[in-house]
Amino acid sequence: MTKTLFSLLLLLGALALVSCSLNFPEDAEEDELSKNSSSSSLATEESSSSGTTTAGSSSNSEGDSSSSSVNGAGDPLSSSSNPVESSSSSGTESSSSSAPMSSGCSASENTETHYCSGGVMQEYGSVSYEGKTYKTVVIGTQTWMNSNLNYDPKTGKTKCYAQGRGNGEDDWLTPEAAQVNCEKYGRLYDWATAMNLPATCNTTSCEDQVRTTNRRGICPEGWHIPSLEEWNTLRTFIEDEIFENYEDEDFGWGVATKLKALSGWKESNTADHGVDSYGFSAIASGYCVNCEQLSDATGYYAGSNRNETQSDTREEAHWWSSTEFVNPYNGDTKEAYKNKITHNKIVMTQERENKTDYLYSIRCIKN
Repeated sequence: MTKTLFSLLLLLGALALVSCSLNFPEDAEEDELSKNSSSSSLATEESSSSGTTTAGSSSNSEGDSSSSSVNGAGDPLSSSSNPVESSSSSGTESSSSSAPMSSGCSASENTETHYCSGGVMQEYGSVSYEGKTYKTVVIGTQTWMNSNLNYDPKTGKTKCYAQGRGNGEDDWLTPEAAQVNCEKYGRLYDWATAMNLPATCNTTSCEDQVRTTNRRGICPEGWHIPSLEEWNTLRTFIEDEIFENYEDEDFGWGVATKLKALSGWKESNTADHGVDSYGFSAIASGYCVNCEQLSDATGYYAGSNRNETQSDTREEAHWWSSTEFVNPYNGDTKEAYKNKITHNKIVMTQERENKTDYLYSIRCIKN
């Protein structure tokens, strides 16, 4: 009996062991599936959560970078459609209004009606005076004639370049033959004649008459002889533009370079060639010294061609200002300031000269 009971217990134990062995893989598989499902669910949740965060971050970033153009809508296409803003938001430097910019045009594109000024084509203005029409150009805040004045006041000292007495006493051009130079270069004047003042103003101060703003002189109504300060305003404007566009080699490196016409000058170094950036179109109009003594060795013309058949001597241009020079030591007022450009320099210089002895050109400026 005891033996039989023992055998029965052994049999039940064996059956239990077999049952455990048969159930373990299934339970293990279920456990593994359960664990995998849990892990997958967690990964999906984390991924979903991470994706939500990333999308939100991206949306905010794009919204910021394009807010100026799309009012914070966060449209990625709007952002990418603006390469300047896009590169700026990524930390890449972008150009600004003060960065060097190439000129959009050049004086070689000038026409009868339009001129290139500071890289933009502009339409010439005009002013009619004593039967002649002068083109006008805007340079900064100023409006200038784009050629020298050719007006004969019928009084005072005034000549066309290379104009002699016409009576056989000298070998200069007759007044009639010299008219072609007046048409090309404008007339030359002593200071008092240009200012429309008595000849005595060449040797004594007439500051009380020229001190007032906008001394008309022999310019058209609404125009005047530029003061030294106004010449300096022109110079400063051009110097500032040269500085702002220093990387543009075609822009010209000096005030004179930018004011000189493309032609009308004696050949010199390439760097000295005019680029006429503003339509001022300065040409070598020359000057005269002691014109009343042309038959003597003390009187002469210089700085430009005597006539079209003469060898190329177009070297200088000079313009009076309305500003007298007062000598601080003796109070002498026999000189006035003038501006000068030469064929072989890139700068415009300011000098003072005897008001009586020298005849120079005039450029009128608008009031």
